[in-house]
Amino acid sequence: MSYIPLSSNKDALPSHAAQDIYDLALSAREETETCRKIAPTVVKKLSELSLFRMGLPKSLGGWQGNPVETLKVYETLASAEASVAWIVWNNHLACTFGRFLDEPSMKEIYSDPSHVYANSARPEGIAKQTAEGYTVSGQWTLVSGCELADWFVLRCLVVSEGSPTTLGPGANLKLFFIPKKDVEVIDTWHVGGLNGTGSHDIVIKDAFVQERYAVDFDSPVTIDNAYSRLPIGCINAAGCAAMALGVLKAATDELIQICLEKVTPGKSPDLRDRAAVQATIARSKTLLASRRAQLHNSVEVLWNEAQQQNAFTDIQLADVWAAACEAAREARAMVSEIYAVAGTVSLYKKHRIERAHRDIHAILQHGIVQPHWMEQAGMAYVGLTPNAAMFRV
Repeated sequence: MSYIPLSSNKDALPSHAAQDIYDLALSAREETETCRKIAPTVVKKLSELSLFRMGLPKSLGGWQGNPVETLKVYETLASAEASVAWIVWNNHLACTFGRFLDEPSMKEIYSDPSHVYANSARPEGIAKQTAEGYTVSGQWTLVSGCELADWFVLRCLVVSEGSPTTLGPGANLKLFFIPKKDVEVIDTWHVGGLNGTGSHDIVIKDAFVQERYAVDFDSPVTIDNAYSRLPIGCINAAGCAAMALGVLKAATDELIQICLEKVTPGKSPDLRDRAAVQATIARSKTLLASRRAQLHNSVEVLWNEAQQQNAFTDIQLADVWAAACEAAREARAMVSEIYAVAGTVSLYKKHRIERAHRDIHAILQHGIVQPHWMEQAGMAYVGLTPNAAMFRV
């Protein structure tokens, strides 16, 4: 299958691009794992197929269509190599933040189709306001894909005369767009799950940032289209859940394949003859299909509202948050069950179940799918007003 990039083909679908890269990502798994970053051949292909740019307007090589397509991308890529999906998902967020830039700045930062992006919404930097702009310093943790990135979007506490100097009520937080020349990568990513994401620390010391490269979630959105109207928070959560479902699919498919291959003569029952294995596979396939459908349907509702320029209700947003958190949580539990019933084969790295078990637990550490978002969704369902800062953003 030969795929034409989004920017070159009005009929191209990101999910087709993901299918096109599946085999390559799968074959490069060991290189990605060993190097602790995505294999160069995979990075090159992702760039060529515009999968790093899905969150941008179509004029800059982005998708700008139904966001369910992006969920399909994450699930497909995660079923091959979770670290690849993770970096594509992170690039989507970094590109989504570009909606708050003025148009010349957006074009400057996102004009090169070969560029890769990284971000951190953790406010781990300090930005001192000056007459000309800002001076940014800090150390950010868990910056996925930082070794690959050409631009970074990093959150800072802005300090100026009379403003709070610590995080808390009244703190002025902004996102800063910073080129890689100002960034030092600190080798800290020595982990098990999502090892290939290269989520090292980064350090910036007194980097000057122009005023136009500093935005916040209240900044005006320059390019008005249905995609740019979508909420950032719950769409990001849905993407995280889609990756978890992709890892579950990989583990399920692997268990089925092992059952088909490990058939031996004799009196001892094979893996496929065990009732626990049979029931686990049936539950997993059902869970995967049902959670995928719920996740896609809830995001589809937001897409339809965005196309009509309607405001999202708290219930509609809650539906996405709840679908995402439950899909991710149940996927993790199901992968753990697969790991258990598969027996000793789960211990061997040659089987994808071993990696799936590590990766799914790493994915579920992200703050965007933590249990408190279910509490926020529940508040909406009982007529209360969700109060988390990112619930509606």
